[in-house]
Amino acid sequence: MGPTIFGVAVFATGLAVLYTSFRGAIYWMAVYSLFGCTLALGLPGGIGIMPAQLFLVFFVVRAFNLAGGKQITSAFSLDKPGFWLLCTCLWGVVGAILLPRLLRGSTLVFPVDRTVVGEVLLQPLGPVSGNLSQAVYCIGDVVVYGCMYALLKYRGAYRALATGIFLLTFFDVLAGLIDVGTHAVGLDVMSVIKTAQYADMSGEEMGGLVRITGTFSEASAFSSFTLPLFVFCLNLWLVGYRPKVAGALAIAAGTLLLLSTSGTAYVGLGAYMVVQLFSRPGRVARGADARKRRMWIMAACAGVLGVLYVVLFLPSVANAVVDFANLTVFGKADSSSGLERMSWNMQGVNNFLDTYGIGVGLGSIRTSSFLVVVLANLGIVGVVCYGLFIGKSIFTPLPTHYPHTERAVCLAARHSMIATLIVASAAAGVFELGSCFYLFAAAAAALPQRVPRRVPRAAQGWVAQGVHE
Repeated sequence: MGPTIFGVAVFATGLAVLYTSFRGAIYWMAVYSLFGCTLALGLPGGIGIMPAQLFLVFFVVRAFNLAGGKQITSAFSLDKPGFWLLCTCLWGVVGAILLPRLLRGSTLVFPVDRTVVGEVLLQPLGPVSGNLSQAVYCIGDVVVYGCMYALLKYRGAYRALATGIFLLTFFDVLAGLIDVGTHAVGLDVMSVIKTAQYADMSGEEMGGLVRITGTFSEASAFSSFTLPLFVFCLNLWLVGYRPKVAGALAIAAGTLLLLSTSGTAYVGLGAYMVVQLFSRPGRVARGADARKRRMWIMAACAGVLGVLYVVLFLPSVANAVVDFANLTVFGKADSSSGLERMSWNMQGVNNFLDTYGIGVGLGSIRTSSFLVVVLANLGIVGVVCYGLFIGKSIFTPLPTHYPHTERAVCLAARHSMIATLIVASAAAGVFELGSCFYLFAAAAAALPQRVPRRVPRAAQGWVAQGVHE
């Protein structure tokens, strides 16, 4: 046990960002979130530290050195969305420690336990390894949020975050293409970076197409990670922020989602496009609504022409497409996997009712929907606190007195949060949504409604609020 070659790389980049621009810390924090199945550091007891978790140490030090503890903790003041995230974390950590012990045996659960190998079976409620791991992840996510919130006060930080997500999307697309290409020639190159203790489902096929997994263990995880990146790039293209880069990455990521053979990708894309239909990007940039209308018209025309061509001239392809849709989406609920996941959700609701709305404690149970995760693990208190965090982050009116870059990235981050919650509600089994989600959440909430009266000078810190001395 000890650091791997990936851990050495994290240490090297972490030390570098401590002595360079804070923008580098943002870039690497975003990029390292891609390696969710890569072991950076092994600890006794089979505990694995992933690259993003290890790099968080350097991210915190860089943010503290630049902004100080006061700026970081300001993200959690009473009038900010972060206050409710902090409340959720406190309740979750306390619940993870106490509730499985106080409510021991009061209900049956599908546990989150690394000691369980093979099929997950019902067992009486009690402390499991998932309580510790999910509590640590939750604390880490709150720290990511606070540090990113503090860094976003500095000039150029929003542009740095957009660049970081562009880099992340590029590497995610590249990993997907390598996965498809190497599978075609009978190789499994991506297994080199999938060193964590997860069940690897790479190389599977469905309907004659390889299931794209990229750097992840399964197609569902790849699509859940890629959809918010696609949404981020799509919205930046709509509002005209670096449109060539954003548009190219959106097309590449969207194409991989369509080819991924993942029902999560198709359900997530369909649900999000309904959200996009009612969005108003014109609040950020003139011409965005017109560009959105052109996008819908072109997509509708291409879709209709494609369907007509296939139905009239390629009926065998049409039948294959129908069978494929039944296999990946419509027939998913009747599959053994679908039935198993449905039973997890039903038991999660029963756990909520059995504990009279208190919840069974963070990390105690496994479900197949983020909505049920929050309900069953955190109970009514967690639902209210986390709901207020999400609501205040996404639905607070977008301020109009900031430069185009800040407002564009803020809008795109909010839409990426929505996309993440959509796919998580369809497939997530635990509370942890990943560090990338909380980078988006910080960007979604870091623009205050009031215009600051003066700009603080700290470490060349012209705040990125569009105010000039």
